[in-house]
Amino acid sequence: MARSPQQIAQLNSDKRYGFSTYKTAILLSCSLILGVPACSTLPKQTPQPMEYAFDTETEQTSLAKIVEPLREQNPNLTGYHVLYDPLEALAARIHLIDKAEKTLDLQYYIWDNDRIGSLALYSIIKAADRGVKVRLLMDDNNAKKMEGIYLALDQHQNIDVKLYNPYRFRHYRAMDMVLDLKRINRRMHNKSFIADNQISLIGGRNMSNQYYNVSDNYQFSDVDVMLVGSASDEIIHSFDEYWNDEYAFPVKQIVNSRHYALRFESLKQQINTYYQEITVQNYLDLATRSHNVEKWLNNSIQFDWVKAEVVHDSPSKIKSKAKKEQYLNFQLINHLENPEHSVDIVSAYFVPEKKGEKMLSDLAQSNIQVRVLTNSFKANDVAVVHAFYAKYRKDLLKNNVELYEFLSAPEAENLNANTEEIAEKTKVSLKGLSRSSLHAKLMAIDQKQVFIGSFNFDPRSAYLNTEIGVLLNSPNLAKAIHQTMDENLSKYAYKLVLDANQNINWKIKKHNGDIKIYHKEPKMKWWQKAGVKIISWLPIEGFM
Repeated sequence: MARSPQQIAQLNSDKRYGFSTYKTAILLSCSLILGVPACSTLPKQTPQPMEYAFDTETEQTSLAKIVEPLREQNPNLTGYHVLYDPLEALAARIHLIDKAEKTLDLQYYIWDNDRIGSLALYSIIKAADRGVKVRLLMDDNNAKKMEGIYLALDQHQNIDVKLYNPYRFRHYRAMDMVLDLKRINRRMHNKSFIADNQISLIGGRNMSNQYYNVSDNYQFSDVDVMLVGSASDEIIHSFDEYWNDEYAFPVKQIVNSRHYALRFESLKQQINTYYQEITVQNYLDLATRSHNVEKWLNNSIQFDWVKAEVVHDSPSKIKSKAKKEQYLNFQLINHLENPEHSVDIVSAYFVPEKKGEKMLSDLAQSNIQVRVLTNSFKANDVAVVHAFYAKYRKDLLKNNVELYEFLSAPEAENLNANTEEIAEKTKVSLKGLSRSSLHAKLMAIDQKQVFIGSFNFDPRSAYLNTEIGVLLNSPNLAKAIHQTMDENLSKYAYKLVLDANQNINWKIKKHNGDIKIYHKEPKMKWWQKAGVKIISWLPIEGFM
C-alpha cells in the first residue's frame, strides 16, 4: 500500500503513527546521520484572540445539574468510569455530544472520513445548529484527507477548527520533512473530549473505525476513561493551553479554499444522507443497546471518586523548549508510589530503553511481580517499533520480568460476543473483526494506582510527541486490572519464556487447555526477522 508523505513523517504509535516499512526507516536514519540542514517551514501565524473554556457559563446546563451535586459531595476528588468496550466508548461520545448545551472541546490526533468520523460529525453539526460552541483541534499529520471537510465545518458560525503544528507545503509534505524534520517529527498525540466543561474523556482512542470495532481490516483493543471533578478541570485547562498555543493555526489560514469545492451545506447534506443508511443505524443501535451511558446521565450509575492527577506535556515540548517538569513522564514518575507487590504495564508500543530496562529489572529482582503486555510482531501495526522492543526481551526475561505479546487473531471462542452480529448487521468483514492490535496505554501499581492515557512507554511518547493521561489513586481499579490480566493473558497473548539454551519461546494456551510452544517468533518470515534485526542496529531508537 502506498504511503502518503504525512504518514511517512510519523514514526510510532497509532495507525499512521510511524514508518511501516524497513526502507523508510533506513532512509530516515540516513537523513538523521547525515544531518540534513534544516530551516523552519512553519507558516506565519496571524495573532489570534485568547479563548478559555471557563469564559463560557455552563453552570446551568443539564450536565452541570448532574455533575455539580456530585462534586459538592466529593470536594477535590475525581469521579471516573473506565470505557473498555468500544461500542460503549462510542455511545459515550455520541450521548455527550447530544447532551451538550454550551460547549464541545475536542482534541485528536486522527479523525478519519469513515463511518465513525461521519457519525460523530453528524452529532457535532446538530449540536452546533442548536447553539453549542464547538472547538476542534487536530494534529496536522493526518489531516490531509480531511482538510477540505475541516474547512467546510469551519464555515459554521459555531464551529472553529484549528490544525496543530501544520505542514507548510500542503500538497508536497515531503518538503517539510526535508527542510524541517525536527519540528515535523514531533506531533500532538493528545486525545481529549470535553462536554460543557463538566465531563471529559481521555485515553487512546482516536475518531476512526478501527477504534470502535467497525473496521474491515482490524480492530484496536483500547481503553478510555470518563472523568468528572478535579481531573476534568485540569484536562480543560490543558485543552486551552494547546488551543491558544502559537502552533495552533485556524484551518482557514492554512488550507486554501480555492482547492476545495465542498461547502458546509453540501457537507451537512452528505453526512445526513450517510447517517440514514441501514448499516449505520444498525451499528448505532448496537452501540447504544446497553443504555449504560444514558442511565448514567440519568444519575443511575455511580462513579468511583478518588484522588487523581492529570499529567500532560506542555506544548513547548513540540518546540523543544519544555522544562523537565513540563514533561508527562517526569510528572508521572513523581506522582507514582513505590511498588511493593506488582507492576502491570499495557502498552501498544513498548521500547523501554536501557534506563527503563534497568528500572523494571531491578523491581523484578526485588520480588515484585512485573508484567508487560505489548503487541506481538504480527499484531503490531508498526514493525519498526517491534525491532527496538525486541532487542530488550531476552535481558528482561533473564531478570524475571514477565513479557506477554498480544495475539493478532484470538481463537474464535475468545472473540467478542457480538462479533458475528456486528458483521451481519453492519456489513463489516468478519475477518477484519477477528483481527486485533493492542492500542491501550495503561499501568497499574499494586492495588493502589492506575495510569490511563495516550502515552506509550517508548521514546516517541517520552521525548517527541505531546501526550496526556490521568493517574487515579484507585485500589478498586488497580485490583480489577490485575485480576483481569490474571484471567485473560493466557487467552489473548503469548507468554515469552527462556528455554535451557536461553532462547526465547512463545507459549499460548489453546481453548481446549493444550499448551502450544513456538520456538521461533510466531508468524514472522525469515526476511522479516532479518529486516527487524537490521533496523535494531540503526541509531534511531531515540527518534522512535
